[in-house]
Amino acid sequence: MTLDEIQAYLIAEFPQVFGKPGIAVDRAADGVAALHFTPGEEHLRPGRIVSGPTLMMLADAAAYAALLSLPADARMAVTTNLNVTFLRATPADGAIVQEARVIKSGKRLSIIVCEAFGADGAVLAHATMTYAMPIIAPVS
Repeated sequence: MTLDEIQAYLIAEFPQVFGKPGIAVDRAADGVAALHFTPGEEHLRPGRIVSGPTLMMLADAAAYAALLSLPADARMAVTTNLNVTFLRATPADGAIVQEARVIKSGKRLSIIVCEAFGADGAVLAHATMTYAMPIIAPVS
């Protein structure tokens, strides 16, 4: 899928995330994707830092966009493992940039690495993910 196709698909299929202002896929091609996200009040935990589940959602969204940018049809791919390391508190001010890169695209499993960056360029979180790829049965 092209960047425009990926953006339209994500808005149509995941309006609860991509239909809201503050998040968008900036680039997606050849197994690499990046999105930006501006957190709102609903994404914060005490201390006004971005919650862990929010950072995990961003990693998952960027990884999925990276998979969609590859030639294989990954629309039915599903996350089977997500391992995230939170490196520093993520302040609520400023956009977060989430980058993802497919490091192995397989018939059954694909592996993606992701990093979230703060407005100052500091790495906020590092994630590795495994996606189960859809098995397309031949039509008889």
